[in-house]
Amino acid sequence: MKLYGSANDKSFNTLKIRFALEEIGAPYELVSVDLAKGESRTADFKRLNPHGKVPVLLDGDFALPESDAILWYLGEKYPDANLLPRLDGDGALQARAQILRFLDIASTAFYPAYSDWWTATNSDDPAKRSDVAADSALVKVKRALDVLEATLASGEHLVGGFSLADVANVSIVFVLKRRLQLDPIAGHERVRAWYQRVTARPTWQSVASD
Repeated sequence: MKLYGSANDKSFNTLKIRFALEEIGAPYELVSVDLAKGESRTADFKRLNPHGKVPVLLDGDFALPESDAILWYLGEKYPDANLLPRLDGDGALQARAQILRFLDIASTAFYPAYSDWWTATNSDDPAKRSDVAADSALVKVKRALDVLEATLASGEHLVGGFSLADVANVSIVFVLKRRLQLDPIAGHERVRAWYQRVTARPTWQSVASD
């Protein structure tokens, strides 16, 4: 397999897939794509993903874009890694639906809020910088963290045992902690304990250490 990912290997969408691949233990080649140089917009790359975005997983002749689809594919392809429950167990259908829910939270709640905050505080265009927009983005981050905090009241992980839900959400929380001026999880006791637990995994250390 080849993973075409951002040249910034701490980028959320690339990082979460690398974490999953390390958990699985499957051999793969990481192909760095420099977005700033337009490498995702070349004709060759667009044959892999017409949308011109990373990440893309290439498994033999099968090219799959979209990070959550890639995570789900890996969970299905490698069931022994236990990142996604098999459909043959009690409650498996509901657990899989909850995992998909938390993939959505990482991608459609946390990540857009982070992107909004980054634009409002770091854009090269002064017209796009806004303290009000930055504060609004942080409110959205807190709202999503509140969901994790409430969920973790019933267990050490987001859905049953360690799963793709933890893979995706710890990756975006990692990005938030690196970028935001204040630690976003300082006021979320359960989230902080979960974050420490997940990031202590050797597989995480192998992909996230500097």
